[in-house]
Amino acid sequence: MQKSKIATIGFIIGIVIYIVLRVIFLDKLGTIYTYLINPLFWIILALSIYKLFGKNYENKKFGKQIIDYTLIACLVYIITYLISGLFVTFGDNPYSQTIKGIIINIWSFGTVLVAKEYIRYRLINNVREKDKKTIFILVTILFTLIDLQIWKRFGEETSVYFIFMLIFKYCVPVFARNILYSYLALNNNYKSSVIYEFITNLYLWLSPILPNTPWVMETIIDTTIPIVLLLYIRYTKNKLDKFRTRQKIINSDPRNIIPLVIIIILAIWFAIGIFPIKPVSIASGSMQEELHIGDIAIIKKCNSNDVNVGDIIEYQMEGYTVIHRIVAKNQSKGKFFFKTKGDNNEQPDTEVVTEDQLIGKVIYKIRYLGYPAIWLHLIQEQEQLEI
Repeated sequence: MQKSKIATIGFIIGIVIYIVLRVIFLDKLGTIYTYLINPLFWIILALSIYKLFGKNYENKKFGKQIIDYTLIACLVYIITYLISGLFVTFGDNPYSQTIKGIIINIWSFGTVLVAKEYIRYRLINNVREKDKKTIFILVTILFTLIDLQIWKRFGEETSVYFIFMLIFKYCVPVFARNILYSYLALNNNYKSSVIYEFITNLYLWLSPILPNTPWVMETIIDTTIPIVLLLYIRYTKNKLDKFRTRQKIINSDPRNIIPLVIIIILAIWFAIGIFPIKPVSIASGSMQEELHIGDIAIIKKCNSNDVNVGDIIEYQMEGYTVIHRIVAKNQSKGKFFFKTKGDNNEQPDTEVVTEDQLIGKVIYKIRYLGYPAIWLHLIQEQEQLEI
């Protein structure tokens, strides 16, 4: 039997043992498992792989280029997160900022990271050339499942909203990173994977404050940067390949997708209200015939001087927002107060709206595009009620 097959089988057996150990001992042993047993397990597994295969050839020239690109991607990652904080808010770092805490994080995370990426690198490269693609796919999927700790979710009650969150909040970014790391391993390089993962996490450990970034934005950042890095490395590799045609090289240029990426990011930022205008899905029929259920109202952020009687405004109530029309505007002691009414309601609203509650006014509407957001929100509310 080939060494590669022995290693693959041994690794799978090792991972099964790893999962069993986590399920049985994680809750019982707690920090002992996290800071001692888990790192030692991965170190032993990596040493076993090394002992089986010995040294391996690395393309050092191309590997240096990959590392340079990886460092640039890490810098872009950190800058992007910091910029996102300017649009949202910053909060305290939940990680320990003491020297002891940082050392413990580096030990428990760093040793596992190096061992895992070394194992990935050897498993992909110590097979016949025709088998590399298959092993690439299997290893990527397996490591994605390990990073997601998917076995912890087997006992959870599933729902449409749970599956949506599992796919887009967790699976997509983790899968994107694992595709990148497996591609780096395929090109005889595992150090770049370690560098990317370590630096992006080191930023989380050392920064005194972190942006309270919405999970949608986090998913975009954590997915886009690894994929663009992969495409750029692939493009560079194609340029160095003498047998690649000029057209194939041009087609693989990642700069071709940058405009699309920018458009997607801007669309997400628009949707979560970073810009002066934002979309809001209409979930009630109180403003029919002007605004129907399922419509999207485009809200422009403004102050009390910018709205008058007849304008449709969005204002904050306790725990929710309302979109109704202004039927009266009054001023008392230098502050404005608004009387509002839903077009489809018989009576005006009983509560007066203060200028502090004003969010913005409706400047445009789009029919029917708000149904997906309403659907997901209703599913989430139903799930919370059941809990």
